[in-house]
Amino acid sequence: MNNKVLGIIIVLAAIASFLGGATFTQWQTQKQGVALPTGEATPSPSAQQPAEPQAVLGAEDRGKIEGGGAAVKGSENAPITIVEFSEYQCPYCGKYVDETYFQIFNDYGDQIRYFFHDCPLPFHPHAQRLAEVARCAGDQDKYWAMHDLLFEKRDEWSEKEEITTNINGYAKQLGLDIEEFNACLDSGKYTQAVEDDMALGQAVGVQGTPTFFINGNRLVGAQPYSAFKAIIDAELSK
Repeated sequence: MNNKVLGIIIVLAAIASFLGGATFTQWQTQKQGVALPTGEATPSPSAQQPAEPQAVLGAEDRGKIEGGGAAVKGSENAPITIVEFSEYQCPYCGKYVDETYFQIFNDYGDQIRYFFHDCPLPFHPHAQRLAEVARCAGDQDKYWAMHDLLFEKRDEWSEKEEITTNINGYAKQLGLDIEEFNACLDSGKYTQAVEDDMALGQAVGVQGTPTFFINGNRLVGAQPYSAFKAIIDAELSK
């Protein structure tokens, strides 16, 4: 074998090794449940990002996200506005709900106005549908009740391939008109709205779930309650 052929073999082997390593790295990071909206995975923000906010949105971008979305609650005059970009199958979104979400409302109550925006990640097969499920429940004034129930019961459905039975069970549990609810889902009434929400997130720099904006201050990942409290208290002191 001459030196030229040997050199070509070495180069090809190096390329194959690099590609194999890149594929493995992407697979490993996808398993952690946080990914770029494009589908490119990134490690958990909660593990790699500092607790302080990373950026502050300008007035124009704040105006875009502090309105619309999947649902809103709280007084329009509340001094603190929290905007969440999230989805129902993301494990870090569930961690945030378990450990922080309810404590924020327990401690700050009517000082909070809260917007939820959908950001269903492409490698979570139920995320888009569940975003539509919650919105259809919202047509019967049960958005937040369905939001809480989907997160509470996620261990029942998150690993299943087919979750229609679960969805119908939750709808019945909340006392929804099942015929109206299923008609909403089957029509795809909110499919485009969910996709538009995700596009809005990308436009303001959302790169993974969950991502929050607290009076425009961005906070990424399932950060501890103390990280939210620090920003909220700083905003209240202004």
